[in-house]
Amino acid sequence: MKQSLRMLALGFLISAVLLLVFDTFFSSSAQAEKSADPKTTTTAETKDNSGYKKKYEDLLASQELAKSQSAEAQKAVAAKKKAEEEKAKQAANQVKKFTLVIKKGDPSSKAGNELQFAGIIKSGAEFDKFLRANNYEKYVRDGSYAVDSNMTADQIAKIITHKN
Repeated sequence: MKQSLRMLALGFLISAVLLLVFDTFFSSSAQAEKSADPKTTTTAETKDNSGYKKKYEDLLASQELAKSQSAEAQKAVAAKKKAEEEKAKQAANQVKKFTLVIKKGDPSSKAGNELQFAGIIKSGAEFDKFLRANNYEKYVRDGSYAVDSNMTADQIAKIITHKN
């Protein structure tokens, strides 16, 4: 009897395996599920992909916008600097006029400092050295003198010493 029960159990096992194989591979309902699942999955994947694609495109657009804005800002800064430089050049190229007043007893260095402060010459000390080196220092006269920034140190020295 034991032997017959084992055979019966083996028969049930084999029939269950055969039914499972048949149902999985040859059943029409299994075929329908297989054909329906990829479409559903593809649609879901397409929705996810389109979401990621949209996010990626938005990210690229924002990066491009940031790049163009920074480039425009740099151009604006460069244009502003260029305008300031041109304005400074024009101001430097403008002829500055100044009336130098030398009072009786004032040293020649005072005249050089006033000319430097007015922007007529670059260095008052250099002008004073020039006056000493060319023997103009002793002959500086008191009075009012019209000078401008186009004049050389020699021209200014001749004017304030009356050595025209």
